[in-house]
Amino acid sequence: MPELQPMIWARLTEQGRGPARTLDRRRIVEAAIAIADSEGLEAVSMRRIGAQLNHSAMSLYRHVGNKTDLFELMYDEVLGELDLSGEGGGWRTRLTELTRGYRRLHLRHPWIIGLGYRPTFGPNFRNVMEYALACVGDLGLPIGRMVDLALTPLQFARGFVQEELAEVEDQRRTGLDEAAWRRHTAPAILELIDSGDYPTLRRVLTETDTPPDSDATFEDRLTMIMDGMAAALSPHE
Repeated sequence: MPELQPMIWARLTEQGRGPARTLDRRRIVEAAIAIADSEGLEAVSMRRIGAQLNHSAMSLYRHVGNKTDLFELMYDEVLGELDLSGEGGGWRTRLTELTRGYRRLHLRHPWIIGLGYRPTFGPNFRNVMEYALACVGDLGLPIGRMVDLALTPLQFARGFVQEELAEVEDQRRTGLDEAAWRRHTAPAILELIDSGDYPTLRRVLTETDTPPDSDATFEDRLTMIMDGMAAALSPHE
């Protein structure tokens, strides 16, 4: 088993005092995010960031020790874009707005999906988790149920974005949008399920002519999740 370093947040120190620096950790992270947003996570390297900032790659290592640390810093930086100011309304209103923002965040920065899912515990991550948990924190729930309710809609949003991004990649790879792909594959698919063994699947495929709107689908499914959570919570509210 490889020796594991403490997470960067346990090692992080403030920038040293002295004259104004032409290079600091924040500039490195912002440059890395810009590269990842435009070209993907695989394009991010110390050499590339250094070239963009007119510094050598080696000079960056004084501020960011390795790529793992850099990715954690990038993730925490973009989490700071989430609006955590919502104080009005009940738990459902606040958690719904947070979930919508979480989806938009992942669509703006699709490389987040490639970072895995282990928590980083940077300052913005801690703020987001505190806010999400506080949305349901005064409902008198056991801790485990409170965590489930806070995280379920966020995990749904992340999974939904994964499918959205997969569709974008399919369109890039095939040159067909979803509607064109459906028209192209429909005859073969219907032939495959025409045995009579798949009546429900056949009905669904033949009665849905156009691809669903992604935003509307997200809202419908989020509403179903929130309705289910509200029903489960009714004895506690």
